[in-house]
Amino acid sequence: MFKYALLCSLVSFAAASTNVRADEDGSFANYENIVNELSASAADIPEPKKDDYDWEEVALHGGIALAGSYLSTSTPNGTSGSGMLKGFELSGGANLFTRKSRAELAFRDYSQEGMSRDLKAELKEIEARLVFLPVLKDKMLLRMGTGITARYLELESTKGGKSVKYKSSSPSLLLLVGMERKVSPNVSVGPDVAYRSPMNSGTIDKSGWDASFRLNASF
Repeated sequence: MFKYALLCSLVSFAAASTNVRADEDGSFANYENIVNELSASAADIPEPKKDDYDWEEVALHGGIALAGSYLSTSTPNGTSGSGMLKGFELSGGANLFTRKSRAELAFRDYSQEGMSRDLKAELKEIEARLVFLPVLKDKMLLRMGTGITARYLELESTKGGKSVKYKSSSPSLLLLVGMERKVSPNVSVGPDVAYRSPMNSGTIDKSGWDASFRLNASF
């Protein structure tokens, strides 16, 4: 008799354990139904949005170049001239989450050169540019870019036996085109040609054409 009562109690307890009270009016809900509802609700929760940026495409760049600038100038005392300045360029930059675009900063220093018998010029440039690099063919990239250049120009004008110096620090708009060829996975070389137009028409720096041959390394 005792064993029979104990067996009945165990069966009743097992049956009760598969039900959970759902509300205060005495109704019961099946445990499996509740689990299924919770699973369905969890499936409806949106997944976190994946990062659209490709961090594997981010790379740092550094370069050095031989540079030349053909500029035209005009001073307040009426002395004008044009000529070629020679110098060097240091640059650095980073990919913009893709190997097809790059942000670059560059510094150029040109030594003093005689542009005419009465005019000497010395030029420094700091430049920020955005460059796009579509693929031309295997290991060859086209460089197309635009940016802003701060040009620091110093002219020494000699007229009537008197020497007068003029200084100009004007921003210029930049248009650039060039090529880049890979000579190894992390090293490339290539030429750039750029036109620079001053944003201030009253400056002694009227316009400039720059050319450079770069050696670039990526990290």
